[in-house]
Amino acid sequence: DIFENIETTIVAVTGIFSLLLLALSISAYRKTGSKRIIYAATAFALFGIQLLFESLEDTFEALDTGYGSVITSSMTLAILVLFFLAIVQKNK
Repeated sequence: DIFENIETTIVAVTGIFSLLLLALSISAYRKTGSKRIIYAATAFALFGIQLLFESLEDTFEALDTGYGSVITSSMTLAILVLFFLAIVQKNK
């Protein structure tokens, strides 16, 4: 199906982009030592893990349980909290 191919491509590009942002964040942390960047880097990593988990859940029906929705929702909340902390954290 054409829409599945498009969705797969978008998910793959999003995953690659999150890994790129993670790498850039780690590089920026090494240069600055700012804790704010660690929060953002962790959020990018968690986002990539969430994409991988959702893809595995779609691929393997054994993983498609009620727990999956709770896990992905928890990851989304954690990502938002980490970005919030990255914004409000004072520079150190």
